Amino acid sequence: MESLDYQRALIDEAKDLPEEVWPNLLQIICLFKASVLPPHRQEIVELRAEFAQWDHLSDEALEQFEKDLG
Repeated sequence: MESLDYQRALIDEAKDLPEEVWPNLLQIICLFKASVLPPHRQEIVELRAEFAQWDHLSDEALEQFEKDLG
């Protein structure tokens, strides 16, 4: 099943719901999204922090190397 098919199926399921339950449905979707996305996002944040640390260490090593030359 393609992504658009899933989107259509979700809309078809939700379209007949009374308007007063839409906020609850939105909250359920947001909670579901939060429960499945953070691990991936957390990995990205951790990798970025690690890369920044490597850059900092590389800068320090280069500065020390230049001091040792002079």
